[in-house]
Amino acid sequence: MSQIKGLDGLMKKLDQLGGNSHKSLKVGIRKANKMVQGEAKLLAPVGDSGLLRNSIEEKTEEKNGVITGKVSTNIYYGPYVEFGTGQRGEESPSPPKSPENLNYRQDWAGMDAQPFLYPALKNNKDKVLDTVKEQLKKDIQKMGGS
Repeated sequence: MSQIKGLDGLMKKLDQLGGNSHKSLKVGIRKANKMVQGEAKLLAPVGDSGLLRNSIEEKTEEKNGVITGKVSTNIYYGPYVEFGTGQRGEESPSPPKSPENLNYRQDWAGMDAQPFLYPALKNNKDKVLDTVKEQLKKDIQKMGGS
């Protein structure tokens, strides 16, 4: 993820005021996740059931003191929609190709990529960073700082 300019200073200031910068950061990341999740749901193609759209979830995790945000789908065909299949998928001007080997079979035409996760993050990159920063500022103000 991108670095947020001034983040360390905001976290330090919040802690000095008696706040919990770690908790604040986690709240900000979760808010940003929700924003990306919302756009991913808007961008996801809707079939007869809307199963793919409804499967898009966000998760904020902490591991070894590092907080990460993730927006994903657990539907098995999600990567095929995002990155395409067959000859058409391989040729799609999609987001970066899948880190997984989707094996674009050349013996069938397949389908074009219909990206929804990558564009949701890319379209909101600046808003994600601002959301996290604004949460810290909000918590600093609650503690009486400016």
